[in-house]
Amino acid sequence: MITNGTYTLERQGCKLHFWLSGVEGKPLIVFTHGATVDHHMFGDQLPAVEADYRVLTWDMRGHGASRPMGEAFTAAGSVDDLIAILDFAGADKAIFAGQSTGGYVQQELVFRHPERVAALVMIDCICITFKLSGMDKFLLGLTPALLRMYPYRMLVKQSVEATSIKPAVREYLRRVMSAMSKNDFVTILTGAANSVHYEPDYHIDKPMLIVRGEHDKLGNIAKDAPVWAARDKALLVIIPNAGHASNQDNPAFFNRVMVEFLKQVG
Repeated sequence: MITNGTYTLERQGCKLHFWLSGVEGKPLIVFTHGATVDHHMFGDQLPAVEADYRVLTWDMRGHGASRPMGEAFTAAGSVDDLIAILDFAGADKAIFAGQSTGGYVQQELVFRHPERVAALVMIDCICITFKLSGMDKFLLGLTPALLRMYPYRMLVKQSVEATSIKPAVREYLRRVMSAMSKNDFVTILTGAANSVHYEPDYHIDKPMLIVRGEHDKLGNIAKDAPVWAARDKALLVIIPNAGHASNQDNPAFFNRVMVEFLKQVG
């Protein structure tokens, strides 16, 4: 595997940026951020794992330093990007931790490439292989048109308020989201919304931790979490005093839960 540092990889019109840190030769853990933000959302997690793991963070296409977007953002395309990064870094297998849309990407990764996955940490995300209700399908189909109708400032404001309950985290979200064009913002959220694909009788057979913020009211996350945990025999933990970005809203509690899970899975 390549040494610690900052790297770029050109793919489909996008210069993907990724960062390696931690201890060379240790198990690799990959952090994948949510939609419309960047790798800095895991700033409070890195000190908790860098002494015992090799750590890879990255900006998905269209996010952070990985702009311009090039090919439109999708979860499946992000899996291809991530596999290319892992191959470039010389990593056959890793532990994956992803927040919201980052969790969608991880689910698509383990669905398509289970041999690359050692364990999973799902942070504030839905299960993309559950069956949607008729109403959910209808609303999903309206997503692109509804997003384009919104004034951009209002779209950012509502996204920030729905993601975090902490002022400092909201300021980070506002700053990083506002740096993005409305077209990229809508393209990314549309790609995230289209990640869902029903897979009857499917289950994930990797060690998995599912966490959600106590105050996370987005989508079906709260409703789906216990059903998902039961289906895949996963550990479910509710993060107190936290919203949709539970790893940022309550990093001390989240880190304790994550580190304990990582110890258990070895």
